[in-house]
Formats: sequence, C-alpha cells, structure tokens
Amino acid sequence: MTVGKYKLVLFRSQRTPKYHMVLSNIKKSLENLNLDLEIEEVDLEKNPERALRDGVLTTPTLDIIGMNWRFIGVPTVDELTEVLEELTKQREVKV
Repeated sequence: MTVGKYKLVLFRSQRTPKYHMVLSNIKKSLENLNLDLEIEEVDLEKNPERALRDGVLTTPTLDIIGMNWRFIGVPTVDELTEVLEELTKQREVKV
C-alpha cells in the first residue's frame, strides 16, 4: 500500500554505528505492513543546516513526516510496526 502524504526521514552521519540496523528495521517493518513509503536519508555531515533546521542533535534519528513522530536511537521492528500500523488504519478509514 502506498501512502502518499507520509515519508520517513533517517538522519545519519558517518559516525552512526547502527545505521544499517536502523535501515534494516525500517525496511522489515514496511514489508510487514505492506507499506510503500519513501525513505529519505540525510547525512548530517554533508547537510548540517538540515540538522539545525529540524532540531536533530544525535544520530540515528528517524522522523515520520505526516505523523509528527520522532525516534532517537535504534527502533525495533516491533516498535516501528506498531507506529506505522496507524498509517494502515488511517488508510482503511479513508477508503
């Protein structure tokens, strides 16, 4: 299911040791829910003004645009799935 007004933004840097774990958990969660969301990756070393603008102080940080939701650190697949399930519920109500 594609959900148009939502997107995931993953803030990272070269010093984000668990970046691959976070990305893997995101992809597993999206797959579990059959969601097709854009994942924007923002490297804070290459784009520090974005960190300032979005108030990101540490990496990894994951924002879900459209839900006003932020997770700092490494969310588990279960945590992400629980939050992203809300998108499937909203989508079902609108159909």
